[in-house]
Amino acid sequence: MSEGRGPVKYQEHLQDTAVTIDGEDVTFEDLAFYILFEEEKVEEQAKIYNSDYTKDYWNLHTNDTFIQEEAKDVVMGMAIHDHLFYQLAVEEGLDKLDAKEEEDLKYRQTDFWEDLLDIQWEKLPCDEETINEQIRIAAIAEKYQNKLADKEGPSRAAYKYDGYYYSLIKDEHDIKINKKLWDKFVLGDVTLKHSKINYINGLTNEDKEKSKEKEGN
Repeated sequence: MSEGRGPVKYQEHLQDTAVTIDGEDVTFEDLAFYILFEEEKVEEQAKIYNSDYTKDYWNLHTNDTFIQEEAKDVVMGMAIHDHLFYQLAVEEGLDKLDAKEEEDLKYRQTDFWEDLLDIQWEKLPCDEETINEQIRIAAIAEKYQNKLADKEGPSRAAYKYDGYYYSLIKDEHDIKINKKLWDKFVLGDVTLKHSKINYINGLTNEDKEKSKEKEGN
């Protein structure tokens, strides 16, 4: 499957480059925190939509795209934002956290692990220490983002991963996504498990079984 047109297994490509930012490689392993976070968030929404068949929600088509693809864009968007701002923070010597920020980071890490679904614990793509370091990078990126916003304005929201002023900064940097591999990952199936799909191609599982029975007669 990994060599063909179908989806690939994320865990088999942890050391492969996911995106290059100004010549620095960000691996697929570096995306683990963002994948776990986004899959957990969307899955919780999916349980509200259909607790028996959560994959239905992932397959919904809305705003001219599928929920799964939209979530995938969020993962890559957040990862690029945080790694770019982290690189800029390092360059400017702003990559350290003070005592209060370290305390806040520990709370953030604890909250992340407490929110994780049981199946995600079973399918952790890498060790906890690595993921905690990714959360640290995200915290430093947020600190840099907020300092930039407070200095330049107009708001902190404008410098988030989907903010307008951030997009202007991003355009000034060389960012190349490994689309050949990234396009083959199916978000929702990396740290989760969906064994059943209720509604696809206009048919429920019950409809499909009835259709099979008719074909057999």
